[in-house]
Amino acid sequence: MTIHTIIAFAGIVFLLAVIPGPNALLILYTSLTEGKRLAFVNILGISCGFLIHAFVTAKGLSLIIAHSYMAFSALKWLGVGYLLWLGVSNIRKGLSLSKPMLNTDKPPLNTTLVNSFYKGLFTNLLNPKIILFYLSIFPQFTSPENIVTQSIVLGFVHAFVVASWFIIVILFASKMKSLLTSSKAAKYLNYASGGLFISFAAGLARARL
Repeated sequence: MTIHTIIAFAGIVFLLAVIPGPNALLILYTSLTEGKRLAFVNILGISCGFLIHAFVTAKGLSLIIAHSYMAFSALKWLGVGYLLWLGVSNIRKGLSLSKPMLNTDKPPLNTTLVNSFYKGLFTNLLNPKIILFYLSIFPQFTSPENIVTQSIVLGFVHAFVVASWFIIVILFASKMKSLLTSSKAAKYLNYASGGLFISFAAGLARARL
């Protein structure tokens, strides 16, 4: 693996990162509604997901999932269910904004940080499309004798590129946040993000081996 190989791989994953998907939507939604700190924790969870995907791919477990209809379907429907849960939760938040807020207590910071990390992690892990991407792209950038080490390196590169792009998204969102401080705007933001998560779930449900 050479520096040119790493740069080429980074270019590919950057082009994929700028295409809106569940990970990007989660980052944008969190930064607008819950703040930059929790959005950064989302990024940490998503980045860890890439490293886990890379390790699993290198060990060959992803190959089993990709060629096993039952394993692929199980992971796919877990992902569909998770995206649906995110979508419905956001829509319910939007509905709750139309009602008086009876409890203004914030959850403990540690719990919120942990939840934000797991949201990022599971949004990434429960996406079999990443497994198929790694299976198709890694053989072109790795050598068989060092596949585990090189796959982990590519996983780090992927995580770094995506995290860098998402930081830009967060900074942009923070500039727009002042325009979305009204309860009416926040309500429609929840509706829109919820609908998008549900549409991503529908797209994932149509995925085939």
